[in-house]
Amino acid sequence: MTHNPILQAGGVGRQLGEWLPAPTTLPGAVLYGLLAIGAVLVGAHLWRWYGGDNEPQVSFADVLDEETLEDGRVEGQLLDDIAASQQTATAPDAIKWETRAARVGEQWTSTLYIADYPDYPSDGYLSELFELTDIQFDLTAHVRPRNQERARDELQDIADDLQVDADLEESVRGAYLQERANEAAATYTAVENGAQVFDQSLFVTVRADEKDELRDAVQTVKSTLRDDPANLTPKTAICRQDLALQSAAPIGSNEFGRESIALGGAVGALLASPQQATILEEGGVEFGIHKDTRSPVVIDPFSRENGYAMFTIGDPGSGKSFSAKQNFIRSIEQHTDRIGVILEPLNDWAGVAEALDAKRITVGGTLGLNPLELRQTPERVQRAMGEDASPFNEKLDDAMSFLTNFFALRGISLGDRRTTLELALTRAYATQGITEDISTHDNPSPTIRDVMDVLEAMVEDPEEFVVRTDAEAEKLREDATWLLDQLRPFEDGGRHANLGRASEFDIRDENVIYLDLAQQEGSVDSSTTLTMQLLISLVYERAKVSAKEVVFYIDEARYLMQDAASLAFLETVFRHHRHHDLSIRLVTQTVDEFFEHAESEAILDQCAVKQFHRLDGMDEAWADEFGLNYAQMRFVQDAVPGNEDAGFAEALVGVDGEWRGITVEAMPEEKEVIDFDPTKQERSSLPGSGDERSTTRQEDNVDE
Repeated sequence: MTHNPILQAGGVGRQLGEWLPAPTTLPGAVLYGLLAIGAVLVGAHLWRWYGGDNEPQVSFADVLDEETLEDGRVEGQLLDDIAASQQTATAPDAIKWETRAARVGEQWTSTLYIADYPDYPSDGYLSELFELTDIQFDLTAHVRPRNQERARDELQDIADDLQVDADLEESVRGAYLQERANEAAATYTAVENGAQVFDQSLFVTVRADEKDELRDAVQTVKSTLRDDPANLTPKTAICRQDLALQSAAPIGSNEFGRESIALGGAVGALLASPQQATILEEGGVEFGIHKDTRSPVVIDPFSRENGYAMFTIGDPGSGKSFSAKQNFIRSIEQHTDRIGVILEPLNDWAGVAEALDAKRITVGGTLGLNPLELRQTPERVQRAMGEDASPFNEKLDDAMSFLTNFFALRGISLGDRRTTLELALTRAYATQGITEDISTHDNPSPTIRDVMDVLEAMVEDPEEFVVRTDAEAEKLREDATWLLDQLRPFEDGGRHANLGRASEFDIRDENVIYLDLAQQEGSVDSSTTLTMQLLISLVYERAKVSAKEVVFYIDEARYLMQDAASLAFLETVFRHHRHHDLSIRLVTQTVDEFFEHAESEAILDQCAVKQFHRLDGMDEAWADEFGLNYAQMRFVQDAVPGNEDAGFAEALVGVDGEWRGITVEAMPEEKEVIDFDPTKQERSSLPGSGDERSTTRQEDNVDE
């Protein structure tokens, strides 16, 4: 029997077909599914066996050394930290919403929106808001150009509706409606003439650490926005703080939805607000950058009506000296008709003096300095003086103050010998022909040795100096003998011999002068106050006869503020400094020295510009004395001190009673000059040295 394989196969297939269930049934579907999965698994296994890569797998970490792996782990952690920091900076971990406020991170916030705007706002109408140094706030403005034709039609409808209402109203309110209709018509006319139309919305987010502080801050901001020059209608976003806060975000859109029509002029007035909040005085120098608006703060102390003096106070390392040096450099370099004078006892300004090619006058050597020097007051100053002003009496008080300090430093009290010394002083001036008459003040001034000649005459012939009775003669002889003995150091060969001669320096022909007290290794001895007082007197007398403005920086001013006798003289100088175009600028470390004596408070009142760097000692009592509110006090306490990492120092500067928070930053060339150390560096290393820029600048100044 013959076997046909095809027929046999067909028979097997019929048998399987009869045995296997149909695919449309549930058992058949399960069976065929399992068969399909098995076929796929077998195929994949065969593919890996014949076509796959049989080489062993190696971990990338196995080929790297442990140091590289550790660096990778550190980098990964840094990236994670940066990501977390960016997330925190972008949005807080959680927000607690309330009806009128929100707890955002560590602060409470309340967001306001502007419900109504003036039709014609004044330029910089938000400047008063930016001057609030005691309030933390964010201001966000959304300005979007509108379709011109559509906006014109909308404005026409508004103007027509207002005019209809005004015509129908027969009460007193009709006048108000007519005024509004006229304003709307004027706005429509401006748009017809090509004025650009915008959609504008403003949001202000007020911030505070405590809820009670937030409530007070919101009231202050609202009051500022309602008053001139803003004249806005601010409202709290009640039950919509979430949408308002989103709208106030720097990169957020206006989710709140409240908008108003504004013309191009109104937008310009808004954009001028940050600029007007700062101080920009023609002829001034930049003190720093406004901490909020980032606009330069430019101040001219010589433009103040109540005096040209200023002071800078801050803790050691706060940046006060750096700021003072920068301000001095800018003040001198900006105006060629100014004289710069530096007086400080610790040799800390030597680099700046060297960099500016200052005339260095060493005090305490052989240079003649006359404490009794009197210069004639120019006619232009005489006309501005009061009728009761007496430069001669002021000089007598100055000379007596100097001599009183001289005796005090030696532990000696003048007592009732003071009248004898005053008589000798007056007679010494009279011997030179100097009297109350201002025209005689151009005569050569007497010296202390001339006073000693008068005292010698008193010893030899006291009767000549008797006022009324012969009994005075013996006291005059005894006083004069005692005074001659005490003034011996001013004689030729004495310790203060140079102070017994005529002065041998002048500032009129110099641009910058550095008065070097010649202290050894920056030490300060008991005669520092006396010497500083003498130098201030000499600078003051020379400023009287100079037609140029004088910028006079006195660092470590606390040595002057400690002695009442020095303060009496210093108060006189501060009271009359502006008549002689003299700007005295004190730099010191503490505030209490301004309130130890009545004279020092008077000096403080003469300082029209005040600058505070970081000062831990600024408490509520001192803040009240200087007119600072709580937030301004905290700003001074927490101000960033100057350091290389930050690249700036923070300060609070006050001008005519108005305060601005600033950051003090220096250009690279300025920093090189301020940090210049003449003991370690050559002058040729300074920027501009050795090229043609310095010569060109001098030629330009001559042309000017």
